[in-house]
Amino acid sequence: MHDLLWVSFFTVILSVLFTASAASVAEENIPSYAERLGWPADARIVIFHNDDAGLCHEANIGSIRGVEEGLITSWSVMIPCAWVSEVRDYLKKNPAVCSGLHLTLTAEWDNYRWRPVADASQVPGLFDEDGYMWGEVSEVVEHATADEFETEIRAQIALAERMGLPITHLDTHMGTVYATEEFIQRYVAVGMEKQIPVMIAGGHMTILRQENPEIAEFADAVKILAEMVWASGLPVLDDVHTAAYDWKTSDKTQHFIDLMQNLKPGITQVIIHATERTANFDLITNSGELRQGDLNAMIDPKLKKVIEEEGIILTSWREMLDRRKKIN
Repeated sequence: MHDLLWVSFFTVILSVLFTASAASVAEENIPSYAERLGWPADARIVIFHNDDAGLCHEANIGSIRGVEEGLITSWSVMIPCAWVSEVRDYLKKNPAVCSGLHLTLTAEWDNYRWRPVADASQVPGLFDEDGYMWGEVSEVVEHATADEFETEIRAQIALAERMGLPITHLDTHMGTVYATEEFIQRYVAVGMEKQIPVMIAGGHMTILRQENPEIAEFADAVKILAEMVWASGLPVLDDVHTAAYDWKTSDKTQHFIDLMQNLKPGITQVIIHATERTANFDLITNSGELRQGDLNAMIDPKLKKVIEEEGIILTSWREMLDRRKKIN
């Protein structure tokens, strides 16, 4: 079946699930996805996931140091950006590293921009007036169709495959894949078709609800969608933490310690942006201090000690998929 026809088929199914009553979805007595993947029912499983590999040399160094010296267990790559080949070369020598794609539909910085991977004739709605990606998610929603969105994410996957990059999972830059119902349907359907795990939380979503109170309105629909992802043979998260980007400090260790000590059982992905701050990076963005803070915490022995004391288990998307494949 042709790619777009295949996704159209699944889009119909997903649309039905999104609009159907989810009254039957109850949280009581439902095992967490961690338990379903073989961990104990009370286990607290964490993915320390670093966004923005490939963005620049400093982001790559932060990712690599976080893996080699610290607690980072997974990262994802911004394929349209200029420093992806450095990540590719590192992964050739270190193939066990969990490396996904940070599907990128926006270019938010003033002085450093990037373009879609697909040709402008295929995705005109993803190009701004200067020929780069739009700076805001809302502009992507305003100008780009779901077909253009899908064409671009497929182009990014294809380029990664052509470069020899491993793709352990798919996630999203600035949350663009979750911006509309059609976008998330296409994103999930592509992942299911290609059997690449997609970042979606379908468990208790405690932190996700706290950070995004509006999710309560469609949490049941998300749970149904997550179950469809699971049924396709892919792993699913129980919760996602994104607030580290809002901790405006270079000393974040205690924030992460507090987070670890208050985790509920299940698989929680903690999203960070560990980066080695330099004068050059400060020309790209003013977020250098907070990104350096993520890196400092990831290599801080105090955080590692607390994780050990709390009995928290670190995992990766690679391990989750391996576990999922062993389950009928």
